[in-house]
Formats: sequence, structure tokens, C-alpha cells
Amino acid sequence: MGYLYALVAVLSAISVLNLLLTLGIIRRLRSRPMNQPVDYPGVLPAGTVLEDFAARDLRGRPVSRDELSGRTLVGFFSPGCSSCLDRLPDFVAVSAAFGRERSWAVLLGDVASAGEYLPSLEPVARVVPQDPDGPLISAFSVSAFPTFFVVDATGRILASGLTTDDLSVPTAV
Repeated sequence: MGYLYALVAVLSAISVLNLLLTLGIIRRLRSRPMNQPVDYPGVLPAGTVLEDFAARDLRGRPVSRDELSGRTLVGFFSPGCSSCLDRLPDFVAVSAAFGRERSWAVLLGDVASAGEYLPSLEPVARVVPQDPDGPLISAFSVSAFPTFFVVDATGRILASGLTTDDLSVPTAV
């Protein structure tokens, strides 16, 4: 019978320790600032100024750092990327707030390989096809897909991330 008392005492001590650790974790999480931008390895952080770049969209119009006006949403997608397809509706929704001229969808590869993206992207963004070593891929140092940026008129990155939720800047222009 004495071993039952000892077992109950040990289990009670473990339960109290678990409760104290849980409370400590909750306190630490509450002390973290909410909506703090997340820096992802391989994604240029907010504050970075882009180097010059020049390309053309599907309609043949120039896309360059000089073409930036106000806040511009830039999304990078790669055909065959399941995460890109999953995040495409979010990009389309955020693009609506920026407007077509201030939303750029950069597609890795040629137009033929990006056919599944075009019906969703063309109405809401300027679509820019790029080779893997293209000027926009290089200027934004993109190494993961999808990747999203909000850039101001001077070419300074205001927000960046792997989801549109990471873009913690107001979307109203």
C-alpha cells in the first residue's frame, strides 16, 4: 500500500512540474511582439535596396526598378511547384488591393510552362517570365519559390516572405 502513496506523490510532482513549464512557455509567448516580421534564410529582408534590373512583361512593357511607383507587390512562382499553386489564390487576393499595375508576378521559365498560372495572374498582375538567371531573379536574390515582396518606389523592400501573410504592411494603396 505504501508504494501507491509513493506513486501518487511522484505523479503529482510530475504534474506540478508540467504545469509550471507550461505556464513559463505561455508567459514567454505572450512577451513576444505580435506581427513581428519573420526573416527567412535566402529571402532578402525588409530594408534592403534592390539593385537595378530590367525585363519585359508578357505584353512587352518594361519592368524595371525605375518603373516602381508607390508600393508594389512582387511574387515569384515556379511551374510544377505545389506550394506555388497553393499560395496562388492568396497572391491573387492581395494583388487586388495593390492593383494590376502595382502587382508583378514573376514566373520562372517560359510562357508555355507557366500556362496553369496565367488565367489567374493575368487579370490581377503584370506577368513577367524569367529564366533562372534572369534580372529579377538576380535582383531579388530569389532561391525559393514562392517568394513574395512589397517594394516601395525607391526599390527598398518593405516586407518579404514565403507567404503573403508575411507581408505585414498595409495593402491599401
